[in-house]
Amino acid sequence: MTQIEPKTTLTEGFVDTFGEDVPAGQVIGRSGPSGVYRGGADVEGVISSDHGALRIEPLLKPGWGRSGLAYGPYRRENGLAFGVHVLNGHNTSQVGDLTESLIQRLYRWAAGSESKSAVPRRMLAWSRNGHKRRSWRQFRRWAYLNRHYRHVENGLLDENLAVGWFPVERPENPLTGGNAFVVHATGAENGELWTRAGERPLPVVRGLQNVPVYYVVILRERGAAYYAASLPAARGFGDFPAMRPLAVDAFADEPEVYAGIYQSVLGQIGFRVDSRVYSTAVQKLPACAAWFGTAHLADSLTGSGPLAGSRAEIGGAWRVYQGEFARSPQGLRPLAAENLAALTGEAPAGLVHAVVDQAMDGEAETAVELVWRLQDEANYWSLTVDAHACRLLRREDGRVLEVARDEPGLQGGQANALQILDDGEEIAAFVNGRLLFNRRIADQTLQNAAGVGLRLAASSAVRVRYLEAHPRTVPIPPELQFAPPWEPGETAVVVREDFHGPDGDLHGRATPGARTWQKSYGLGHISIQDRAAKVIASPSSPNPGRTIYTIPWDDPAFAELEVAVEPPGTSRGQWESGRAGVVFWQDADNLLIVSTWLDDFYDGTSISSFFLLKGFEELYDAVWTNVGRRISWGQPYHIRAACDGVKYLVYVNNEPVLVRALTDVYPQFDRLTINRVGIVANWEWGNDTGSVFTQFVGKKRKQQNDSQR
Repeated sequence: MTQIEPKTTLTEGFVDTFGEDVPAGQVIGRSGPSGVYRGGADVEGVISSDHGALRIEPLLKPGWGRSGLAYGPYRRENGLAFGVHVLNGHNTSQVGDLTESLIQRLYRWAAGSESKSAVPRRMLAWSRNGHKRRSWRQFRRWAYLNRHYRHVENGLLDENLAVGWFPVERPENPLTGGNAFVVHATGAENGELWTRAGERPLPVVRGLQNVPVYYVVILRERGAAYYAASLPAARGFGDFPAMRPLAVDAFADEPEVYAGIYQSVLGQIGFRVDSRVYSTAVQKLPACAAWFGTAHLADSLTGSGPLAGSRAEIGGAWRVYQGEFARSPQGLRPLAAENLAALTGEAPAGLVHAVVDQAMDGEAETAVELVWRLQDEANYWSLTVDAHACRLLRREDGRVLEVARDEPGLQGGQANALQILDDGEEIAAFVNGRLLFNRRIADQTLQNAAGVGLRLAASSAVRVRYLEAHPRTVPIPPELQFAPPWEPGETAVVVREDFHGPDGDLHGRATPGARTWQKSYGLGHISIQDRAAKVIASPSSPNPGRTIYTIPWDDPAFAELEVAVEPPGTSRGQWESGRAGVVFWQDADNLLIVSTWLDDFYDGTSISSFFLLKGFEELYDAVWTNVGRRISWGQPYHIRAACDGVKYLVYVNNEPVLVRALTDVYPQFDRLTINRVGIVANWEWGNDTGSVFTQFVGKKRKQQNDSQR
């Protein structure tokens, strides 16, 4: 591989896109269409570009510094931003025991999903239409991982994607320097998004789903601010074109850094999936040239003179409700017995950050109280931290309620970072990157109050500096030139089926609008019972493999399907399994299935997608996302899936959880023609035991939206 030697510090910004097809192994070490040099690493030749996006395939030997794209170096300065629009292959990608021998896995691959009964017939289909290169590489990965998965510490590698600024071009561990987002696999809850803040990762989003994300890291002379956006209603993010401020780091100070995106591992328990990068950009943002970036309230709190009536660097004048404060070269210091001061913004704060310096003297009082959601001096939330403990407090009409408590508190003789992340529904509090109370606090009290400030006692030996508060969302900088995410656009209902009518098999029944249900595949049965369509099965007699019922569809280029489902059983331990979903059907040899995986076997639930194309189904190419307990026994839920023949987007209870294009999985694929649509009781390492469909809705798109990715 070409050795990359860019030694000159860069000064010009760029936007890099991937509209040209570039073979694997030929992206790194060359300039892109914008003229920017693409550094990084591609040890195994797994990076290519096609269909308008960079493709990063799984490594045979997982690890950092082996697969990634980098630009630079750049000199650290206020307002220098790196933005990436990426669909991570799988946010719970990790290295670990494959749970079965290579022989067992090869047999399951050959046997398939119990949708085609004869192994010889499957092997004939593979010989004619299978993806040979992908298969052989997959077999090599399985063989390697079965022998060597313990080559990483404890046999595990749970961090899979890193995006941001690194002190070296090829980071061996993105958590040891620079300012980057890191995706951490969490299993049942899919992924957790970390930021590097100080000496430890700071977890900002739990339950990260497999949807495209816009990551933005804006550097500062010391540290950086982190932002992210995604599809509307995606958990934890701003709704594009707004981004959510997620974290601040006040300490990283490497003078030169590289902008980069690195992948260490892709896939889980032997499945494979590629990541797709749609664009990257490095730009100087004049609007973020000050140390506080996008903050609407900010003050360094240094200098001299009284705080009362003085003007913050942004956010107007300080109001002292109680006592008296004075500025000092080291930061704000209290003067009276009790002291409370605040700034009030036009919008509630979503991210609040302050640096607190604590005296070394163990006998000195070191309490500091960070205040937000302040309505007035008698109504606000606060985080009180001293050398021994952290307390989350809520004041209502002067009455103080301790919501949560944690230990320890501030670290003596050093700068400490206090941070609040608050979307109005849920509060997360951090000290030096540690999530306090080991949980996020759901509470909407005073959610629209916009004041932010500090409360200190005169005896406190701490000094507070660099207080900043950011709105819950801010606009994505236009300089990054991000394209909008693909969405189905406005749709109209074509068929709504409530499954009313006399009991009996669904086959041959007419929907409102005279579309006739047909049993298109399988040995099982879905029958109308009690004004619903029930999979005829039980724990003792599960549905016998994949079963599909469909109706005709007259828009071959698009369908949006929604089902309301009551899963079987009422709780774990009853051996009830849910595999309900929807199908986009071209013919018996070409279809896309989106279905539920609910089982006692695992702590979480998944939404999965399976591809049968040209008569062959690569079982381990299935793409899924772990949705935690968004779906559980005894809880009705909705799945909504839109597909235009190439791209598809899946929602659970109106939250986007899974996005993919068929060309992400199979680059040579053309498109699926949607001739029929319907419902499915799928096979996925087990069968359905009695899911109930209470409604099926099919929609057409009112207007084309193909210009969106």
